[in-house]
Amino acid sequence: MQPVVVYARAGIPPRGVEDLSGPGGTCLDRDSLVAAGQALTWRAAFACGPVAAIPLTAATAVLVDAVAGREPEQWHDRFARGAVHRMAGELTILSVTAGLLAETAGRRRDEDVELFGSAVEGLAGLLVAMQEPQISGERADRIVADTIRTHGALLGGLTRQRVTVRRRGDFTVRTVRSVSEDLTRPELERARTRIGLPWPTRVDNGLGDHVGLAGWRATMQANGDQMWCRVEGEHTLVTELWLRNSREPPE
Repeated sequence: MQPVVVYARAGIPPRGVEDLSGPGGTCLDRDSLVAAGQALTWRAAFACGPVAAIPLTAATAVLVDAVAGREPEQWHDRFARGAVHRMAGELTILSVTAGLLAETAGRRRDEDVELFGSAVEGLAGLLVAMQEPQISGERADRIVADTIRTHGALLGGLTRQRVTVRRRGDFTVRTVRSVSEDLTRPELERARTRIGLPWPTRVDNGLGDHVGLAGWRATMQANGDQMWCRVEGEHTLVTELWLRNSREPPE
């Protein structure tokens, strides 16, 4: 297919497919709109069926053939793989500590052994954290939990929070509503545009321990899930997680 540019009409990341259009206001098929909308939401390349979308700006994305070649790697993808980087750090500690143990031959041995054991424990914890749950319900619960934490991290303080669940065709839609009466609507809109980004892009004093909802982008894309976010009224941030129902294995 020839590349096609998709626009978010309001000039900001879309709240749903109804906010998107093709060149000159032309209508596009739903797979194309979903791919473009998700690419703008996550600020990263996103595929839906035969179509892949690559974000150009906060409000425009280009559609290409998903099977034409490997999608370009984005900074977002590298950053969201925080567990891999942390594991590399633990492996570095292991390597250095092993060298220290060999060199000291008894000098500060207890301290080095303790450091070695700490690195092993940290590596084991990372391996456990990287194992994705196989049960659809457990995966959904973890995604919702990270959405709740992401809302809290971006808003800084919540008045109240609520999660609702409904069925829509092949999807179960889990909606997280967070109310913050201390923030204005423009501030909530700015937070909305950051839902798909890692938390550490917000902090000033380090990378942080989590990447929030951003860490689920690749998993959700692989499962055909979707994530949309909007602001309701003056004080409510809403994130809808369209998680595809598990397919029953053939008998």
